Amino acid sequence: MSSLIKYTGVILGVLLAFVVQAQEMGIDTYELNSESNNLQGKMLGEVITLDAEVNTYFLYPDDWVPGSLKFTNGNVFDNLRIRYQAFTDELITYNKNGRFLYQIEKELVESFTFQDGSQSRKFVRLTKNNNQQTNMYLEELYKGTVSLMVNWYIYEQSVSPYKDKNGITRAVEYHLRKDYYLYTEQDGLTKIRLNRAALLSRFPENQRQIRKLLRQNKLHVNNEFTMVNALRLLAENNLTE
Repeated sequence: MSSLIKYTGVILGVLLAFVVQAQEMGIDTYELNSESNNLQGKMLGEVITLDAEVNTYFLYPDDWVPGSLKFTNGNVFDNLRIRYQAFTDELITYNKNGRFLYQIEKELVESFTFQDGSQSRKFVRLTKNNNQQTNMYLEELYKGTVSLMVNWYIYEQSVSPYKDKNGITRAVEYHLRKDYYLYTEQDGLTKIRLNRAALLSRFPENQRQIRKLLRQNKLHVNNEFTMVNALRLLAENNLTE
């Protein structure tokens, strides 16, 4: 009996901690039944509601965007309305039939795609390092033997109190930032800057050939576009091993 009481106390403590954290993030939780927590037996996650302040946490702060979602088991969901919450690295979708918001269980996600006008933006779920279990969503800028990924994130900065457009006093601001990574199946994710020196340091055994190749192609690596072109050139010339 005492073991049961202790176990029940632990469960209640975990649930209380989740509710407190959710409320601090502007997320309201409520009871779910088995049907609402498992959309037709396919999509698992948490049903949530968001207040207006939480808009500052999103990659697209002003609106939902059309997209698709692929699970690790192969299930694909098209024609979704989705938002990526960069502050907590979570994916949220809107279910128009049930008229509720759904935070997708990250462990089930293989990738998701935003349709931003004529541009399709693909995000994949990866672990930060091979020896860690920290999952994160990264945008795939280029897929090859060595892929270029970007991690979008929002950080909170304390500022002098001010009134926002709704007349509410605030003392923090939220800023969107991004970090770049190279990814290989063997080495996982390696953080990188978008310049030639960083690229050369990633392939020390081929530095001489890479310098020559970049010079011949008059390619100065200093942004996303030129880094993608450089990685493509390296792959075509077998210099990514």
